[in-house]
Amino acid sequence: MNKIWITVITGFLGSGKTTLLNTLLKHPEMNQAAVIVNEFGEIGIDYDLVERSDENIVQLANGCLCCSVKGDLIDTFRDLYIQRNAGTIPYFDRVVIETTGIADPAPVLQIIFTNPMVMNHYSLDGVVTTVDVINGVSSLERFPECVKQAAIADRLILTKSDLVEVADHGEKVKDLSDRLRALNPAAPIVVRNTGDVDPGDLFGTGMFNPETKKIDFNSWLNPQKYLSETTENPFNANEADSEATISYYKDRGHTPEDRRGNDNHHHNPLIKTFCIVRDEPMSLEMLRMFLEGLSNEAGPDLLRVKGIVNIENEPERPAIIQGAQQIFHSLEFMDRWPSEDHRTRIVFITHNIDKKYIEDTMSLIERVAERTVAAAM
Repeated sequence: MNKIWITVITGFLGSGKTTLLNTLLKHPEMNQAAVIVNEFGEIGIDYDLVERSDENIVQLANGCLCCSVKGDLIDTFRDLYIQRNAGTIPYFDRVVIETTGIADPAPVLQIIFTNPMVMNHYSLDGVVTTVDVINGVSSLERFPECVKQAAIADRLILTKSDLVEVADHGEKVKDLSDRLRALNPAAPIVVRNTGDVDPGDLFGTGMFNPETKKIDFNSWLNPQKYLSETTENPFNANEADSEATISYYKDRGHTPEDRRGNDNHHHNPLIKTFCIVRDEPMSLEMLRMFLEGLSNEAGPDLLRVKGIVNIENEPERPAIIQGAQQIFHSLEFMDRWPSEDHRTRIVFITHNIDKKYIEDTMSLIERVAERTVAAAM
């Protein structure tokens, strides 16, 4: 795959995301990367390191590009690609996108999955979420965006480890890590001190292995981590926290989807993670109907869906599916199966949708698809 790989970096306000990016901008291994931020002023660029700049793009001395989004993110992707090909900016083969701390990263993923221009030239590497060791548990208990950001991550970076008192360090890191594993059992957890970060922390988090230049299915999907359905909520808020959260949102003029129309709603994010395994291949029509049905009936609560599918008419070439909420990436077929295991395996990260609902929906769609084929004969 000769596409430009995208890493989406997200994390709640104060989680150390901007500090991490500011450190990375100076790293020599970022010489073939473009970093997209909301505003140059927020990232704190050291202008002593600037090689050249214009209104939207700053080139640092190490070759790294820093770009601000002045309008539509799609326009930023297009402009970067055109200038890269024209040679007016240095060559880059990866992009890092910083989301705002209070934002749901799903809209960014939807652009990557569905916009024709972006799909032709770019591909998602993975989602990296920062969680700070000091306030991480409190933020995850109080803010639904923070929980979603951690739940959909392909890698979790625990920041500010050096700012924790030595006596409490091991306990705080373990407590936060254990809770995050209960929420997101497959994402590797990396612990970092302030200013201590490596580009390798961000890259190669998805299906593409930057070292071998090949698709690494197991590290991307990691289905063995989802052998049992995860339904426990490791971050329960109390009523006092809930009231403080509402006040916090009002101060920033923001109302999360979970609370719209109900200021007294007590936040309790029911995040569920599981893997659907199917032994028999399915028809392309059945898969299409299944994904379409899920999008229509449960789209907003499908936080992340990714998997490998055995298609009847393509037994030697597995199909890759990826989705976020109502939006699914168009099917891509791998050249071959990554192992002798040819079963369909689809990982779901949902908001209050359980495994039985998905299995029942798949069974229903299978019966409908069979009747549709029989009627056409």
